[in-house]
Amino acid sequence: MKKSIFFATFALFLCLLFTAVPGGASAKNKSLRYVGLHDRLLPLESVRVIDGDTKVAIDEIVIPLHASLEKKDGQLFITKNGHKITYDLASKKTTSGKDPAKGMPIVEVDGKLFISVRYLAKETGFQVDYLPGIQTVRMYRTDYQHVSHPAFEYYVKSQWKKKQAVAASKKANVYLTFDDGPNAYTMKNKNTLRKYNVQGTFFFLGKHMKKHEDIVISVSMDGNYIGSHSMTHDVTSIYKSPQSFIDEMSGAAKMIQDITGEDARLLRVPYGSIPHVTPTMREELNKNGYKMWDWSVDSNDWRYTDQQANEIIKNVQNGVKKADGLGNRDIVVLMHDRSATSKALPEIIKWLQKEGYEIKKYEPEQHSVVNFLHDKNL
Repeated sequence: MKKSIFFATFALFLCLLFTAVPGGASAKNKSLRYVGLHDRLLPLESVRVIDGDTKVAIDEIVIPLHASLEKKDGQLFITKNGHKITYDLASKKTTSGKDPAKGMPIVEVDGKLFISVRYLAKETGFQVDYLPGIQTVRMYRTDYQHVSHPAFEYYVKSQWKKKQAVAASKKANVYLTFDDGPNAYTMKNKNTLRKYNVQGTFFFLGKHMKKHEDIVISVSMDGNYIGSHSMTHDVTSIYKSPQSFIDEMSGAAKMIQDITGEDARLLRVPYGSIPHVTPTMREELNKNGYKMWDWSVDSNDWRYTDQQANEIIKNVQNGVKKADGLGNRDIVVLMHDRSATSKALPEIIKWLQKEGYEIKKYEPEQHSVVNFLHDKNL
């Protein structure tokens, strides 16, 4: 029973840990600290190292500690095992029983009160030790059965290693993107995505959206992301000047927003960012809050007829495998809304799903940098 509780706690803790600490405690970041209670690590979000002392948010630590927390007459009371810690909100002084604390075991950080783990342990009947190998302050009681420090540390490290192995073996995300719509093939590609329960990213041209607002709405209603691909796709017009460039790109973005109500901040420039996008054009994109995607894999679908759709499939498969092998975790595949692509798309999706890749649409809050300029601002 005890091990079951331990394992369950670790599941939650490790999710928290590995989103914030790549490599676990082996990263040796001295500003990171964890808190253990008997044989478990506590999944606490608010832990700080202040002047070398580990402090934790009071409202979080009282829960696993089964301590009571009360606020009355300008004072905060923490009670555990018959011991009471008092904090005066006005004077900011801490006492335990009648004894005033040395220093400041309780401090306020960003509007939240934090208490020293060592002070809390000492004043409520716990032993406390720091385990540097896992950067953990461990609270425990000698009259409560618990594993030794070495056994506790060994288990924590073994769980971290397992979690790292799982993370390393996970396949990359793949983003299927479609340029030059909306048109009749846009609908075919959209319906194929729906059939296989996945979503894609479409980069539309303003000149086509004017004629096919119904397709734009339909693609958006299916949950796909729509970004700007310029108004005209005319290389001479688009790249004539920084102003013409931003007018072309933002013009299509505005149309998307007007039609769908969605804020289209991701765009793809025609023919790719190199050599066309100048430093001044990049500044315009940044100034207007845009992000820009080129691609990781070029399907070269524009080269092939319907009878050659297998070549498109091979190009995508080979490109994705190569990008994955190089460690690319967000692979962007360039395709177009055209007939041969529509024929190839079902097999591409089935292969990606069989191989364990996760097919995703663009999500603004999870933006990854995929541009030939390696511009982290875009």
